[in-house]
Amino acid sequence: MGARPDGRMSAQRRIGLALVDEFRIAHAQAEEIRRLLAASFPECEFAKQRTYFKQIPTRRLLARDGDVLVGHLGLEHRVVATSAGPARIFGIIDLCVAPPARRRGIATRMLRRVERLGAENGIEFLVLFAQDSRLYERRGFRRAKNPLRWMKVHEHRTLGIGEEPLEELMVKPLGDRRWPDGLVDLLGYQF
Repeated sequence: MGARPDGRMSAQRRIGLALVDEFRIAHAQAEEIRRLLAASFPECEFAKQRTYFKQIPTRRLLARDGDVLVGHLGLEHRVVATSAGPARIFGIIDLCVAPPARRRGIATRMLRRVERLGAENGIEFLVLFAQDSRLYERRGFRRAKNPLRWMKVHEHRTLGIGEEPLEELMVKPLGDRRWPDGLVDLLGYQF
């Protein structure tokens, strides 16, 4: 990966990834994230005001092309209860790439980074919710049909407990453990 024939650096070389604890994100950086989320999810009202839908993630993986924020992935670390016992997961939240930077492999690089981080630290599964599954299926995620239990949160209010299958659920094992059948209790909000 070096200079291309036109003299520019290849996309993979120029993109920098940084994993940032949520509490370390300064106001200016939060505003960059909010703008990226708003551009990526224009139908979502939350991005007009804040950087999260239901709850702030533990960490964020940010992709920059020079000084420009071009990619975002929220990362939630938690234990969930399954029919086969507790499972350590990374929940992936609001993965997006700025429209002008798409189709350059940035989302794939971000997912690979999370996969490596999880595998190196005993995380058993990556879990996410997606309507469009194409990117995730190429990275080895599969739809799961488990009934789920989660805390319903909307606009900073707890509304109760939900319990039903959600067709958007996708899972990727990071080791030898198979994702179990049966009820999965997210032990918190649906990210």
